[in-house]
Amino acid sequence: MEWAGKNLSGFTLKSLAKLMSDHLSAGGEIDQVRETRPEWNDWPFHYDFRLAWEGKLLYLETILVDDDPSDPYVRIVRIKYA
Repeated sequence: MEWAGKNLSGFTLKSLAKLMSDHLSAGGEIDQVRETRPEWNDWPFHYDFRLAWEGKLLYLETILVDDDPSDPYVRIVRIKYA
């Protein structure tokens, strides 16, 4: 999030969440990637978004945290220019 705050003008978590939601609503894809890195072996997969932000393509790596089935959420673990 520190990188996003420094590199993306107007960045807020709320604006990023809206961008992710709009992407999904428009039928945009999310890549499910089997996790192979030892430091992330608690998660079987991570999920990659590629989204446009002010004319630049962003790469977001996320994990799905579903410990509580009634309250799952997505955690952003990396964000950078694609």
